[in-house]
Amino acid sequence: MTIDDISVLPDVPQAGTAASEVYTFALRSDWVDIHRCVRDLGISEAEAAEAIEDLVRLRLLHLVHGCTYAYVAVNPLTASLQLLAVHDEALQQRRHELERLRQQMHSLLPLYRANLVDEARPPHVQRVEDPSAAGGILSTVTAEAEREILLSLPAEDPWEEPADPDRGPWPRYAGTRPGLLRVLLPEAARFDVRMRERAEALYARGGEVRTAAASPTWLLVVDAEVAVVPVGEGPGLSVVREPSVVAALWRTLDGAWGEARPFDGRYDHDSARSASALIDGSIERMLLNGLEDKVIARRLDISLRTCQRRIADLLDALGARTRLQAGYVLGRRARTAERRVAA
Repeated sequence: MTIDDISVLPDVPQAGTAASEVYTFALRSDWVDIHRCVRDLGISEAEAAEAIEDLVRLRLLHLVHGCTYAYVAVNPLTASLQLLAVHDEALQQRRHELERLRQQMHSLLPLYRANLVDEARPPHVQRVEDPSAAGGILSTVTAEAEREILLSLPAEDPWEEPADPDRGPWPRYAGTRPGLLRVLLPEAARFDVRMRERAEALYARGGEVRTAAASPTWLLVVDAEVAVVPVGEGPGLSVVREPSVVAALWRTLDGAWGEARPFDGRYDHDSARSASALIDGSIERMLLNGLEDKVIARRLDISLRTCQRRIADLLDALGARTRLQAGYVLGRRARTAERRVAA
C-alpha cells in the first residue's frame, strides 16, 4: 500500500452508518458474512457487501483462516498499525532527507550575504499578523543566527511547533545549530515534566536553559541584531531591526538571564525546594504591593488555584487570618531586616 492508496481509503465508520453497524455486529459475534448482516441487521445485500468491503480495506475485518466468506473483527490499533507501518520507515527517511536539505540550504547564507549586491534592507520594524507567515518569519530569523539565539518563554508559547525528536527541543527557535540557543523559563517550569525533558535535551545539544522566579514575557533576540516581540494580545508579531531598540531589549533579556538559575532538566529535592522558596518569596513581595491573586498567578506563570493555595499556606505560616494581617506581618519583617542591614 502506498500513500496514494491511503488517501483513497473509505471513511472510518461513524455511528449510524452501515459500516459501523456491521463492525459492531462483528465485535459481538464469532464471525459475520453478508447473509448474516442482511438477516440480523435488516440492511440490504448491497449495503452489507459495501460495508464489509470498506471494513476489510481499513483492516477492521479480515477473513477467517481457511474461509472465503466469513470475517472477524480486528482491534482498531492493530488495524492502524497494519495500514501505516509500511510507511514509517519511508517517512523517517524522508524527514532526514528534508532536514539534510534544510541544513545544506542554510549553509549558503554566508555566501549569499557576502556576494549579493544591492540587497534591499528590511524595514526597522516589520509587523506580521498572519500566524502562518509569522511562523515562517521566526524560522527564517533563527536560521540566520550566527552567534546566539536568546529566548524568553512563558509557560504557554503561542508559536510552539509539534514535538519532533529529530529536530530536538524548541525546533522553531533552535535554528540550524541548537548550541546557540539560550532559553529563559519561569521557575515553575522545574515542576513541569515536559519542560524538564526539553531542557535536558537542549542541554545535551549544547544549548542552555535557566529559570527565573517572575515569569518572563515572550521575547526573542538573535545575534543582538534582530528582536521579535508579540503584537499585543493578537496572534501576530513584530520583527525589530532598529539597533538602539534591539540593544535595549537584548540588555533587558541578558540581564534577566544573568540573574536566573541554570537548569539542565534534572529534578532533585533541593532544586525543587529552592524553586518553591523563590516562588513563595515572589508571592510575598507581590502581596506587599497589594496585587490580586490572578495578577500574581499570571506573573509567576502558575495556575490561579496553585497561587491561591500557596497564599493560603503563607497566611497560615504567618498566623494571619487575612491578607491585610499578612501584609502587616510581612511589612514588619521587611523593616526589621532593613534596620539590621543598616546597623
